[in-house]
Amino acid sequence: MKNKVFLLLNGKMGWQTGIEDGFGYLKIKGEIDELEWFYYDDFSLKNGKDAALREIVEICQSYLPTLIVIFHINKFPITSKYITFLKSIASSPIIAYDEGDMYGSWAKPVTPQMRDLIKCVDIVSIRGLGKFYNVISELNKNVIYTPNHADIARFDKEPCINIQRDNKLILIGNKNKPKAFSLIRRLPGASGREKLVQCLGKAFKDEFKIYGNGWDGFVGNQGPVDFQDQLEVFRNTWITVSYEHYPDVPYFFSNRLPIALLAGSLFVCHYHQGYDKIFKGQDFIFFFKSNDEAIDVINYVLSLSKEDLIDRSLRARNFALNNYHPNVVWSKFYSNVMDCVAYKRKYEQVNNISSN
Repeated sequence: MKNKVFLLLNGKMGWQTGIEDGFGYLKIKGEIDELEWFYYDDFSLKNGKDAALREIVEICQSYLPTLIVIFHINKFPITSKYITFLKSIASSPIIAYDEGDMYGSWAKPVTPQMRDLIKCVDIVSIRGLGKFYNVISELNKNVIYTPNHADIARFDKEPCINIQRDNKLILIGNKNKPKAFSLIRRLPGASGREKLVQCLGKAFKDEFKIYGNGWDGFVGNQGPVDFQDQLEVFRNTWITVSYEHYPDVPYFFSNRLPIALLAGSLFVCHYHQGYDKIFKGQDFIFFFKSNDEAIDVINYVLSLSKEDLIDRSLRARNFALNNYHPNVVWSKFYSNVMDCVAYKRKYEQVNNISSN
């Protein structure tokens, strides 16, 4: 039987360039034989959710995929009953769910739709571990970690590393506001990000630039920047600073980290458990646990010679290419899914034989 992959993609048509490219690479390598994708969000906005669900069924019954990967449903109504029906088509597909966002707080609980879906798929892929992993593994025991990738690598261009750059120090990220006037419902890390931006504005008022929504009145405010334009901003910047939402989730980072490294921008970020293992021995990424420490780290990096900065930039880019390029991340994802499902099915067969 041919390996036929079907991707159910969230967002607007053509938005998930990294996923498209990563799985396209698997087809070029011959690891999968056929590939199709469907932007269910985009289709449902134009035609309605029921029409999107019917379209998915029609495609599956015609295409007969052996693997279906569903991405980030949030509140889209893909139910356990619906998944059971998809599993019953002639090709008996493996069904995987990839959640590229972070959930699990008062501000952003795992949705009922996600819970229902996660319980019945064969395997779940997530971006963080710790408490978030525990929440997901209570719903499905087959959970794998997949890091965020440099998902706009398609727009990478020469020169890959800029020798001259206009920006010394930037942060890209929105100012998150509390929901319903309640501080309890603010995303974890939102307050920490705001305090860091204020601190950097005071310490580096002539060098610091902040991109994103909600920063009116803050020192260095440049307004929002379109996602596909962020790569160029990073290429034109020596130091990128980050304060992620969900700072207590181990091994989590947003896609801005691999995109910035791909662009050769040195990275200074709030420490997450596991970073010392992921980035062990790397000299282009720095961690802080307080705003005072962040200032010290930035001053250190600013003191480096231009030659040293460029050498580190090249190492940052190579690290991103080897670890976070879409081709790498989605190749590992595919391998992990197939290995995990094969082990699960072998385990189930052994148990069935034992019980008989």
